[in-house]
Amino acid sequence: MRFTIITHSGRGDVEPFIALALRLTAAGHSAKIVTRPDFEELLDEYGIEFAPLGRPYKPFVEAVAESGAEGSGHFVNKVRVGVRQRAYIREALHEDAWQASKDADAIVYKWPWIVPSSIAEKLGVPSMPVMLVPLTPTSEFPSFMMGRGVDRGGLVNSLVWHAPLWTVRQGLRLDDRTFRKGLGLPGLPIRGHLPKERVGAPMLCAWSPSVLPAPRDWPASHHVTGYWFLDPLGAWRPPEGLAEFLERGDRPVAIGFGSMISSDRLATLSTILAALEITGLRAVLLGGWSGIGDGTALPDTVFAAPDIPHSWLLPRVAAVVHHGGAGTTGAAFRAGIPQVICPFLADQPSWANVVHSLGTGPQPLPFARLDARQLAAALREAVTDPAQRRHAATKGDQVRAEHGVEHAASLIIDYLRRG
Repeated sequence: MRFTIITHSGRGDVEPFIALALRLTAAGHSAKIVTRPDFEELLDEYGIEFAPLGRPYKPFVEAVAESGAEGSGHFVNKVRVGVRQRAYIREALHEDAWQASKDADAIVYKWPWIVPSSIAEKLGVPSMPVMLVPLTPTSEFPSFMMGRGVDRGGLVNSLVWHAPLWTVRQGLRLDDRTFRKGLGLPGLPIRGHLPKERVGAPMLCAWSPSVLPAPRDWPASHHVTGYWFLDPLGAWRPPEGLAEFLERGDRPVAIGFGSMISSDRLATLSTILAALEITGLRAVLLGGWSGIGDGTALPDTVFAAPDIPHSWLLPRVAAVVHHGGAGTTGAAFRAGIPQVICPFLADQPSWANVVHSLGTGPQPLPFARLDARQLAAALREAVTDPAQRRHAATKGDQVRAEHGVEHAASLIIDYLRRG
């Protein structure tokens, strides 16, 4: 069977689907991933067929970070930049997805983008959505879309979920309307996304049930499978000097913010270095797309590295400071180490609150208000609090015992066989 897998945004939105593609190909199927051009080389490394989806993602993230720092942050200027970037990020998405999917026997796609479902409807093939973060309303935990993950009780939780979700759905539905018309399909109804015949498809939720179990008020079609981890290739080797750095002293902490880009990289680096000086901790500094620490003289207690596979690095450090992306959060749970989360936006504050509520990390530190003393206090707590370290280790045992991507692939194949 030929699978087309469609995803977009940053690396954390791509790696789980590479893991799924590898599992499906191991089961005798073929898989193509349709995603941003930034990740063509990554897919090539894993031997997965690539098809481009729209324009590169990194310039969009850089422009958004820059717009937040321009001058005084004048509102009109921010709106202007936002409109321009929205046009950039949407360019060619629909047509690229359509062209790349014409040979598909089945489509797997990142929810809540609904264009892949429309393509599957036109082709007459099954489609299965994937949530990397919770996007179905529930009264049991707060919205991952707004409200910064604060639990306000069942009734308010439900209301806070539905208001932004309805707005997003209508925006996506209207965005999809012209495309569907070009395919000769009727517009989608105001309520709901999918045609009735697709309602029975599994909704795959790619996080751990030991971290966030499926709420009792979710449909039976929702399956919390466990995380879909992508491990480094056998030929991967750490950059020169990193192994020696890790071995020559106490375990360092890892610090990095993934595809999130600081509007003032030097100020961010200064905050990090000051916190490390206060605590006396060593650190592996992961530059990510911000390039924090690149080309800068650093103390001997800090090792600057490009992106390092989490599955290799995190088990070798005492704790990790990060932005709260779903993928990094899952990798830290897997490693069984405490996490200090400095959320930027979107679902990140919610994951930060989940981490803290499980006793596996300190209170979240919003990145916009981060200072050296706060970061130092959180780091000290993460590396010395016996309860946090114990809870993190226990959660690591639970997450490592799950086989999320294998479970997901089985659900997909079983659904298609039944169909």
